[in-house]
Amino acid sequence: MGAGAGEVDRAVLLSASPWKVRDIVTFQDVAGDDVADLIYRTDVSARLLLRKSVAAAGGGVDLGSLASAAGSAGGADDVYSADGWSRASVPLLMGTPDANGDSLPDVWNVRSDGSVRYWAGGRTGLTGSGWEIIGPASWWKTRIAIG
Repeated sequence: MGAGAGEVDRAVLLSASPWKVRDIVTFQDVAGDDVADLIYRTDVSARLLLRKSVAAAGGGVDLGSLASAAGSAGGADDVYSADGWSRASVPLLMGTPDANGDSLPDVWNVRSDGSVRYWAGGRTGLTGSGWEIIGPASWWKTRIAIG
């Protein structure tokens, strides 16, 4: 749990069940309410999902709102991008702070063919197929991470 000064004062177990089929993409304010939200990939359905966080009484995020979809703002995870995000199709994936000037976090990935793509983030989801930044390249197929 962050202490506000770039340090962590304790770790908090949010769920007893592992996230083996999920990957955290980013943890930033997406909804526009000044509370960090969670975008994650689920390999089960090959989608990106948005879990909107609840503000804590003393500021920051109520960590309980991240533990389950039912505890989140709205009581359910929202589909952030509908399909095509499996680990086989998109082996490398990361969210970044705003890269295009709209004040929303963005998403970058490397596809299985080695191409690098960029998506401008939205309040409710990603649209279109993003922009190809680098065409298919064998070099990117051998990387273990981006960022």
